[in-house]
Amino acid sequence: MKDIAIIGTGFSAATLSYFIKKDLDFYEKSRGAGGRCSTRRVEDVGLFDHGLQYIKNPNPEFKEILSDCSIWQGNFKIFENNQLKNDADKERIIHENGNNLLVKNLFQNKNIFINKELKSIEKKADYLQLTFKDETQEQYKTVIITAPFQQAYNLTKQFTENFFSNFNFSMQPNLTVMVAFNKSLKLDLSAITFENDDVLGFAANENTKKKNLINKDLELWTIQSSLKYSVKNIKEYRNNKQVLIEEILKNFSNKLKINISKEQIRYSDIHGWLYAYNLNSTTPNCYWDKNLRLGICGDWFSGGNAESAFLNAKKLISLI
Repeated sequence: MKDIAIIGTGFSAATLSYFIKKDLDFYEKSRGAGGRCSTRRVEDVGLFDHGLQYIKNPNPEFKEILSDCSIWQGNFKIFENNQLKNDADKERIIHENGNNLLVKNLFQNKNIFINKELKSIEKKADYLQLTFKDETQEQYKTVIITAPFQQAYNLTKQFTENFFSNFNFSMQPNLTVMVAFNKSLKLDLSAITFENDDVLGFAANENTKKKNLINKDLELWTIQSSLKYSVKNIKEYRNNKQVLIEEILKNFSNKLKINISKEQIRYSDIHGWLYAYNLNSTTPNCYWDKNLRLGICGDWFSGGNAESAFLNAKKLISLI
């Protein structure tokens, strides 16, 4: 029987890894660490941060563990009431080699099992038995879940139903378009936040983050949809990818008064995050059952940003 298993490899798991001075086993259902701090690498094109865009004004302790990072410098705007205004009141933390590395670098020399999706948890006499989708099993004294709410709840509801029934947890979706243009859009912008828009939420010029890792003949943009648009389209987006890409780009070009033709597009794709973030911010910091030795933490307990993941994981550590 082993000591501690941590399910997931996002910022919460990275925080646990940083502060718990024991041997830990990490289980990740995908092919690598990072969670929603995700970067798409496209050959001969470059990198798209299609998950976390940046970390905003982190507290000093969180910033300290992000030692391998940079400040995103540039021209940032808010689009509201059909006009652009300055958005300069943030320190934006990024990684110039892709934001996935903000998390991934924190797992160096850690024991990570990839492509291992947890199927169920069972309470045995003095341990918790984990069964994975590949039908392998492991036994641990302590298990910590760092997955988004719906996944964490589905795995633990036989133990946590009463706890979670007291709170309004609801993860919201997001759709993200990645597009490479074969000539500059000549916007002279690093990022735009769209306020109260039916289709658009945020857009980032990836060239302003990762100048050395992008095909110099291309200009890359990552465009996130609004919550309203995401909720409307998330369930069927895989069947409507090209239609959604074209609709999002049409709204982007109309709002910013630029022309975008099909001939300008070298590469495009769209990714859907079913569990992107939680809108609520008045919930408890984490869950801990000292008798079961079962813990749950994540950014979604108190909002949906990377710093929440850090703070909530720290709270759980104080209880273990």
